[in-house]
Amino acid sequence: MAKSPEVKLAVFGRAGVGKSESTYRHQANIDDEVVTMEILDTAGQEDIQQKEGHMRWGDGFVIVYDITDRGSFEEVGPLRSLLEEVKKPKNVPLVLVGNKSDLDHIRQVGTEEGERLAAEMACAFYECSACADEGGAVAEAFHELCREVRRRKAVQGKARRRSSTTHVKQAINKMLTKISS
Repeated sequence: MAKSPEVKLAVFGRAGVGKSESTYRHQANIDDEVVTMEILDTAGQEDIQQKEGHMRWGDGFVIVYDITDRGSFEEVGPLRSLLEEVKKPKNVPLVLVGNKSDLDHIRQVGTEEGERLAAEMACAFYECSACADEGGAVAEAFHELCREVRRRKAVQGKARRRSSTTHVKQAINKMLTKISS
């Protein structure tokens, strides 16, 4: 039996946005394929070197903010900038999550603001409640991130193969040109 694909996902956001500091493995059936997710849920209080190390480790990233805490939303941009600086090339697989939607009555960040920021960052957006996730939005956010990581890995694999094929073709053409002249 083939080993299920493994995807490393790191969760970032300010302390108190609804994350827990832990690393765990989870298997899920995504698009009829069993995928093993290794999830690093950061504390949000790590120093810059820890944060960069977590960013280098991950294949895909979830950035979480608390809809009742505007400051946590304002930290998303700088976090993404650091992520792109650490993970070259830019445009890393990313999902933006607005957490604590069950606390809508004390909301400080509108859904439209989260959608707009996600559009600017060219990533998926989910608003949910980690405490009361009846709709399964938390799981869907992770599944969509896994899909994106797998799509990008497939494209990178094809690009590498095509690139090496191109080099071989160029070498053969050079040899044939030399022989015919």
